[in-house]
Amino acid sequence: MNASDLSIVILTKNGGDLFADVLAGLFTCDGILDAEILVIDSGSSDRTIEYAKQHPQIRIHEIPPSEFGHGKTRNLGARMTTRPIIINLVQDATPATPDFLIRLAKPLIEEGFAGSFGRQLPRPWTNKIERIFLERTYHGVREVRSCTDPQALEIKSIFFSNVCSAIRRDVWERIPFDESLIMSEDQLWAKQVLLAGHRLLYEPDATVFHSHNYGLRDVFKRNFDSGASWVGVGHGTFVSMADYEVRHIAWCLKELARGGAWWLIPYLLAYETTRATAFFVGQRAHFLPRWVTRKLSLHKYHWKGDGTLVPR
Repeated sequence: MNASDLSIVILTKNGGDLFADVLAGLFTCDGILDAEILVIDSGSSDRTIEYAKQHPQIRIHEIPPSEFGHGKTRNLGARMTTRPIIINLVQDATPATPDFLIRLAKPLIEEGFAGSFGRQLPRPWTNKIERIFLERTYHGVREVRSCTDPQALEIKSIFFSNVCSAIRRDVWERIPFDESLIMSEDQLWAKQVLLAGHRLLYEPDATVFHSHNYGLRDVFKRNFDSGASWVGVGHGTFVSMADYEVRHIAWCLKELARGGAWWLIPYLLAYETTRATAFFVGQRAHFLPRWVTRKLSLHKYHWKGDGTLVPR
């Protein structure tokens, strides 16, 4: 694999000093000087653009905040670049090893995968609840995804993350990201790609540091948007979510008990109740007045229209 095959697209808005850390990690990656790098910024008022300009290799494209959309802006990034492999990276995901790009992209070239996504590791300051979530969601076992039964494509089957992903340009040209969704454009893309007969890969050896310490308010807003985005994307979504919640809480309780962190159990239950409730309400967002959806959503700009989500 040659890094000259790679177009790296990073979406930014007020990335802060953490974005400088991301760029420092990116520019230690093997072959990075041969890659094409595009930063699309949607209205930063901090030093984000300044950090990007410190690297002459980076091309910067600025758009107004009103033009941003997770699927829309990633499609823009793909159109503005030219290489056969598109690497999607977010402004707060720092490559953890010099072989990050190779590990992420090589399977697409040598094994024919349509896309791959990497493992997300917690940063040192990450709270215990988030650490447990990341350790369970982004484990150390390689997983190949393919579709043998379209009705079996539930949440886990189509899980894919553009926090750090690689996709083949020829596949994207036929199946671009859906622009009607608030978020989860990566999940719908994965579903469409699998239904088209392609294979996807979770590659745990391609690692980034990426984690958040969300308060309950942000947990609700993010999962409200997630629930709204998932309408029409997965089969049996609520049943799958309920099953996942039960298993996840049981896993977390076991991990907290093993680590002696009993005092975190009330917060865990509050966190998971908030997350599940928000997802449930989000799935029924089309029944709510727009002023309510704007109040509940993290991405208020999305609800300026009629608030209808119609995945392609």
